Amino acid sequence: MGIKSGAKTDLTWAGVAVVRFFIILWMMASLLAAWPVPAAADSPPPIQVVSQSVESHFPDDLTFTITARSDAARSDAGDIVDAALYYRVGWEKAERVGLPEPFAPSPEVTLTHVWRTGGETVPPFIEISYYWRIVDRAGNDFTTELTWDEYADETHDWQSLSNDQVVVYWYERPAAFGQELFEAAVESYEHVAAITGVVTERPARVVIYNNHDDFCAFFAPRSCQDWIGGQAHAGLTVQWGMNRYWLTHDVIPHELAHVFYNQIFRNTWVRVPTWFNEGLAVYNERTGHRYEKALVEMAAAEGNLIPLRKMGTQASGLAHDSIGLWYAQAYSLVAFIAEVYGEDVLGDVVLTLADNHPMEEALQRTLDMDLIAFEMAWLEWLGYPVDSIPTPIRVPPMTVVPLVLPTAPRGQPAATVTPAPSPTSTLTPAPVIASPTPSPPISTPPARTSPPCSCCCSSAGLLILLVVWLMWRS
Repeated sequence: MGIKSGAKTDLTWAGVAVVRFFIILWMMASLLAAWPVPAAADSPPPIQVVSQSVESHFPDDLTFTITARSDAARSDAGDIVDAALYYRVGWEKAERVGLPEPFAPSPEVTLTHVWRTGGETVPPFIEISYYWRIVDRAGNDFTTELTWDEYADETHDWQSLSNDQVVVYWYERPAAFGQELFEAAVESYEHVAAITGVVTERPARVVIYNNHDDFCAFFAPRSCQDWIGGQAHAGLTVQWGMNRYWLTHDVIPHELAHVFYNQIFRNTWVRVPTWFNEGLAVYNERTGHRYEKALVEMAAAEGNLIPLRKMGTQASGLAHDSIGLWYAQAYSLVAFIAEVYGEDVLGDVVLTLADNHPMEEALQRTLDMDLIAFEMAWLEWLGYPVDSIPTPIRVPPMTVVPLVLPTAPRGQPAATVTPAPSPTSTLTPAPVIASPTPSPPISTPPARTSPPCSCCCSSAGLLILLVVWLMWRS
């Protein structure tokens, strides 16, 4: 009887051992299934870039080239059948579209687009931002990353100096000449940045030609006139001349201010008065402005000041002998705001205009006066107060085009130069003027960056404890 009982007990424990064995196997399988494993790397896109480049053939063309490959062996890919180039010139908002030269569909293609610059005015060393969009037969639409290049003039042995704010180009002149240009550009940029509290995302560019013939090389056919001394473009100013003082004290600061303020006003749909735009540029010049001050004071004493209501017209519409006075008054009106209320308030006027408030409203918001009160306060500052000024007749705003820079200074250089204050130590973090960016490229799923799931790790730990407990019980 005892023998039968022992045999039954052995059989029972044997069954329990088998059950425990399979339970342990199930638990170990669950543990392995729950344990996190590294995710497989994302497969490459169906279309890939092999190479791309830009070649400048100044002043005739700028050639864009890209070689792209489609993995035709994949079921979700096919021959490359279509493409387009999207590019912007300098800091322009407008995006241009260029089609590649005809090509035969193939798994690997080399695409070329030639921008014929010879028929239009494209300044040298202007930055070009671009990207390609490529489509294959399976419908895959691939966009390359935004790339920056430049339209280089290789007809001269150029030298350059640069920092995060400006880039200056010159040729066939000593290094000391270029250093002076560069220092003038940096100081001019910092002065405007200090006034507005704004910096540009990309460096502003300054290009100096030695003579008029070289300067005219980038103009459209028959469009470069003898009297043109310089031009401001989106993100770049280019001019010619040999007078070092004039370039460093008048031309570069003036034109660089236009580049800077034009960028601030790029999204402004209200009209920025011409006198204010040009006055800001003259105010940024590094001279003592003795000539402008004397001219305005003389005109005020003789009763010949141009009424503010007529200052909104373009200076080129005035008589020749009034152009200098127009520029001098434009400077004086801006200087009045800066000297009486401070350059920070002048910056507020600029930014209020940029925020699409008309000039009179901008003055009301910042100086608490309308245009008539502003003109009366300016005359009092000059020492010629008046009791009243006739209310101007409201006329539709005129379409104006900024004057190109003349080839000679408006006045004699001042004996003493008052440098603009350096804002390096006083500038607080400022908003950034974003350079043009294309439509966002096609996004790819983000790679997993989060840690393994905590609940999986907790379950694995419990399973391990359970296995150890069961083995100990057995």
